[in-house]
Amino acid sequence: MTETQRATKLHDVVVVGAGAAGVGVAVTLKHAGIEDMLVVDRDTVGASFASWPEETRFITPSFPTNSIGMLDLNSIALGSSPAVTLQAEHPTGPQYAAYLTVIAQYFELPIYQQTDVLGVVKADEEFHIRIEEGLIRAKHLVWAAGEFQYPRRRGIRGAEHCTHTATVEAYADLEGDDFI
Repeated sequence: MTETQRATKLHDVVVVGAGAAGVGVAVTLKHAGIEDMLVVDRDTVGASFASWPEETRFITPSFPTNSIGMLDLNSIALGSSPAVTLQAEHPTGPQYAAYLTVIAQYFELPIYQQTDVLGVVKADEEFHIRIEEGLIRAKHLVWAAGEFQYPRRRGIRGAEHCTHTATVEAYADLEGDDFI
């Protein structure tokens, strides 16, 4: 889609963020019959998960093993399971990012990666989403950009003594051996 087409077309929905929430809601919109949508992400699908420290794993087990047959709690699309896809009960961040990518590809989600949202304005009955390449217009906007990669480092007294997980590449590189 060219810049002019993007600026003149009014989309039904624009989802900002291609992590679990963004990809999950886009799949749900497809299931609901909404085809005219875009997913916009400043990085790539699942990028915040891909940047997890190598030792970090999902705490919630990823296998549908309960007595009532409930789906995998880490799933973002009906009938899918990160555990089955990845063959891992406690996936790593990069593994989960791979699962999100598989889901996005399977459902052929229209995702604009490496696209920074510079601003959002509500103008009458539509949203104007400003990106470097121009403007995207939408009837509805879903903000699914997450918070993990944007830690608030001065939010509480004493925070200066803490290291947020989003800033750690590997726990083995940190001094000491006790971490919360």
